[in-house]
Amino acid sequence: MLDIQLGRRNLSPIQRIAVAEKYRPIYEKQAKENMSLGGGDKKSGSQNSSTPINPENKVDVRAKLAKTAGVSTDTYSKGKKILDSDNEELKQEVLSGEKSINAGYKELT
Repeated sequence: MLDIQLGRRNLSPIQRIAVAEKYRPIYEKQAKENMSLGGGDKKSGSQNSSTPINPENKVDVRAKLAKTAGVSTDTYSKGKKILDSDNEELKQEVLSGEKSINAGYKELT
């Protein structure tokens, strides 16, 4: 269902970022599993495992979420910071399209 929402052309980038954030737990779980397999979590017994993770299996959560939202990783990070902020007025201005993600981010920082 989220894929359908992301496929709609009338969603702004910030709205696509908000929808893509719902995928975060899935991608973080994949990344954590890969870390465990490679010994990257420093807790697994096979910390110095001789079986490296395939580069195709690596999960960069931010990059994957940005790709899902159809924006760059930089824009995604800025949009997420806006959505996570306590400034409700700024969030609404960006969500409504009154301000761009970049302008909202500059105001926030």
